Amino acid sequence: MTSRLHCAQTLALLVAPLLTAPCRAGITYVGVPSTSGGYTFTNFDFAPLTGTATGSNVNGISNSGQVTGTTVDVNGMPTFTNFSGNPLTGTLTQLNTGAGQTAFGINSAGNVVGGNGTNAFFLPNGGSLQILMTPAGAINAFGINDNGNIVGQFTSGNNTPGFILNSISSNTFTTINQPTGITSDVINAQGINNHGLVVGFYFGNDGQVHGFTAIAPTTPGTITATAVTDPTIKPVEPGATFVFSQILGVNDQGIAVGYYGDSTLSQHGYFYNTNTGTYTFLDDPAAMFHNGVEITQITGINNAGDIAGFYTDANGTFHSFIAVPVPEPSSMALLGIGVTSVAVWARRRRKTTAPSHR
Repeated sequence: MTSRLHCAQTLALLVAPLLTAPCRAGITYVGVPSTSGGYTFTNFDFAPLTGTATGSNVNGISNSGQVTGTTVDVNGMPTFTNFSGNPLTGTLTQLNTGAGQTAFGINSAGNVVGGNGTNAFFLPNGGSLQILMTPAGAINAFGINDNGNIVGQFTSGNNTPGFILNSISSNTFTTINQPTGITSDVINAQGINNHGLVVGFYFGNDGQVHGFTAIAPTTPGTITATAVTDPTIKPVEPGATFVFSQILGVNDQGIAVGYYGDSTLSQHGYFYNTNTGTYTFLDDPAAMFHNGVEITQITGINNAGDIAGFYTDANGTFHSFIAVPVPEPSSMALLGIGVTSVAVWARRRRKTTAPSHR
């Protein structure tokens, strides 16, 4: 533990002069950039924090590097001040989503989707908020790709299946039902890439949530989700056992991201390769234990491999992060930085209020 942090902090000190971002409008940076697991993490909050807000959750990232999310209170619950922008090269601005709505997904055009568990919305970049009328009963929109396809969750009788909407102007959609053998039809479709690969999580027979994948059909209709094998974890805390898993985003290479929860109530981030069925675990290096609980959720990934999400610090306060892959040594040399390659093993939100999302 000590040596891992020391290595990460040493590398951060070497590259900080290049990587530390200047002060930007709408952003408060938390600490300095630090490196772990092949990624450089920049932690931040939307500013200024007002009312009961103490931190923030980033819920999605686009292929253009924009993020979207919301401010949160001391318990990590949204205070419904939503924002979007690029925390590395630009500014963060408040979104006019109205009271009680949470921003969950964003695409390269800067269009944002979200919901409040009653109504899902679409907010075009520079435009006005639109409530999703299709499917009827859409309660949350969690993801949007660069083609304008939207995924989320809607009510249908006593069930809450997932949906794939071709576009905001479309009157047709695809229903995503639970995997074969699962009793409850509770599906949270979280992300969709530009090839129509959908990821998310479902409510299992064991009373916990687990990841799934699905492929958008060429003709709208009804499809069955495919259950994803749960990760075999390497416990961060001695004796911790796996409890649940949520897949939250996917890029065009089929690399998905999410997090798992364990028996200590901690949550840890992961990558899931949909091509090979393998997991890799990664936490924000600034994540700390508070009352025995540590949280990192990776909520989105783009085609550049950049990831975004949030974590808790030693006070239990939630903060957002964006993390970019560390340049290869040859690239570092071109930048004039003499950094010795360091291999660091990394410890690996949505609050788990199943059956609903994040």
